[in-house]
Amino acid sequence: MQIPGAQDESAWRLCVLLSAAVLPPATAALLVVMAAGGAATTHLVAVGAAAVGLHVAAWWAALRPVASFATAAAAMALLAVVPVPGWSTGVLTPSSLCFLLVLWRLVAAGPGRWAGPALGVAVAGVALAETASVLREPTGAALPMWMPLLETALLLAAVVAVWGFARAVRAQRRRAADRAAERLALARRTERAEIRRDLHDVIAHSLTLVVAQAEAARVGTREPATAQALAQLADTARAALLGLRGMLRVLDAAPSAAGDVVPSLDGLPALVAAATTPLHRVTLTERGDRRVMPADAESAAVRLVQEGITNALRHVEPPVDIAVDVDWRTDDGGDGGGSDVVRVTVRDDGGAGPRPAGHPEPAAGSGSGLAGAARRIEAAGGELAVERGRGWTLSARLPTVGAT
Repeated sequence: MQIPGAQDESAWRLCVLLSAAVLPPATAALLVVMAAGGAATTHLVAVGAAAVGLHVAAWWAALRPVASFATAAAAMALLAVVPVPGWSTGVLTPSSLCFLLVLWRLVAAGPGRWAGPALGVAVAGVALAETASVLREPTGAALPMWMPLLETALLLAAVVAVWGFARAVRAQRRRAADRAAERLALARRTERAEIRRDLHDVIAHSLTLVVAQAEAARVGTREPATAQALAQLADTARAALLGLRGMLRVLDAAPSAAGDVVPSLDGLPALVAAATTPLHRVTLTERGDRRVMPADAESAAVRLVQEGITNALRHVEPPVDIAVDVDWRTDDGGDGGGSDVVRVTVRDDGGAGPRPAGHPEPAAGSGSGLAGAARRIEAAGGELAVERGRGWTLSARLPTVGAT
């Protein structure tokens, strides 16, 4: 069973309460008129019982839509065959409106497979009521032919209109549920993408530093056992890095445009110091007066530096020099500090060349660090340029506070 929304539920309860307050007195008045017109007691009891059944069905339709519809249909069939003096058919009694409420509830919020049969039952009920009405007419009665035809058309129009409106409401509710499911799936993909980026940016960078420092220490030691242990340490870290990247593929998802937890530019000196070894010389140069940056732009700048250093340590044979440059000055080289952009550049000299093809590193393009950095920079309103010569140069222009 589909659960209706809170707004639909409130409207439904209001209709049921109104029907319970307004329709029973009108039906009771009809019974008084029937009694005054000499109607049989059995007919009065039948109409009264049918009216009670209709109201009970309307009240319980929210919990038991199929059973309530069956009860309401049986009550309407009883009204169709019981003669009501002064009325062409008993289905026109005021309490009969409850049948439309029950029909709407079943089609709009009940099991979907019952929508078609419910319409068929309602149409058959109209046919039964009008047939019984014609058969009850006294012999020789000269009723115009258009009257039963008009009454049939009006009853069918009411049934089909309620059924069609209920189907439209059901379809709208299904579309709303689909949109909610899509939003939930997007939120999950975004969360997975954030986890993926954070794992890559933090853990992969740290593992790369472990490899670089182990290699540097192995070159500087004269103890064969120590050199072998350091080599094993480097290989283990590389294997862990490969395993991490395999796990990241499982977490792959479309990235969100929002920035991650914001790293600070104040952490750049520590980042550079952690990457520096005897075989990896990493320097940081900052020019001009530092200005405030938007949170997403500052995060993108730090991630770019981290990714540039990580790629150089991972893919270039040492010894290698890596230069990190943060230029707050205007683009024309002045020092007025009036520019609304900052240029962040990470450049390596190519070291002793790229690592050999047999080196246990991920295949080119298997990572997502540089692509993720580019997305962050673009989302922050910046631009990234990548140049390859003997080494790699990553250069980004990012906005500062005051940029338009």
